[in-house]
Amino acid sequence: MARLIVTALKLAVAATAVVALVAIPARELAPSLTLPELILYIAGAFIALVILAICSLQLAQFVLRKGGTDPQWFWFRAEPPGLEEQRARIKEAGHES
Repeated sequence: MARLIVTALKLAVAATAVVALVAIPARELAPSLTLPELILYIAGAFIALVILAICSLQLAQFVLRKGGTDPQWFWFRAEPPGLEEQRARIKEAGHES
């Protein structure tokens, strides 16, 4: 429970810092918006970005758990060394999902 509180506190501090840093130049770009509106929009964008990052990481973990290849390996011509043998052993053992 204490770790959850610390994590939430860290996220709140990071969000406050990002919103404060972005609000200063954004105030010059959108002078017709009031400061509370501007802060609300920036905070909403920050929250959306965090949610998008979490969803992206969860999808990548799901693909890797189901036997997919890490997308960074697509830069190379072949699978990572030993992956084909490992997949064959798993298939022989009957653990194919």
